[in-house]
Amino acid sequence: MRELVLYFCDDKINILYNGRVITKKLESIKNGLVVDRLNFMESFLDILKKEKIKSKLFGDKIYVVKDVYFNERDMFFLDTMFIELGFIKVIFWDIRKILDNNYTYIGVFKDYMVYYLDNPIVIRLDYFKDILKMIEYFKDYYRDYIVLFGSNDNILNMKSKILSLYYVDNYQNYITDSLLQVKKYGV
Repeated sequence: MRELVLYFCDDKINILYNGRVITKKLESIKNGLVVDRLNFMESFLDILKKEKIKSKLFGDKIYVVKDVYFNERDMFFLDTMFIELGFIKVIFWDIRKILDNNYTYIGVFKDYMVYYLDNPIVIRLDYFKDILKMIEYFKDYYRDYIVLFGSNDNILNMKSKILSLYYVDNYQNYITDSLLQVKKYGV
């Protein structure tokens, strides 16, 4: 089996395998975290079967992109779950090593925002409706350039009078596209 890389975002799992990205919406994922273990395990095995991704009898390594809001409990949870699924080792890639350190990145997703600062901040959009006001609120902590990416459709409409906001081409798939370009030894 070639390298298998997973990235969780919104209610989707992005699987990078053999130079392609497989994206599936799962009920067992919410806000980038697995919330229903058994349902996820069944769905994940179904995806592997349908996509004809085969693993060795005694397991393979699996790579999981560790977002800044993952805590030790989340990593332990994923580690034990994937080992139970037959993977011999779970390797976590820190998402910050994929992002350029010269910029401040803000992930704007459907239900939440992630500020990739020295001390990361996660804000649920259920409570804060004005995304631009939330971005401007933390202006003292940003580097010179602020790059927006994520699955929220409002990213292109955000214009600020006090901040220079940028977005990347193909902002909805920025992380998965970046992962395809990263050499596994460079992360």
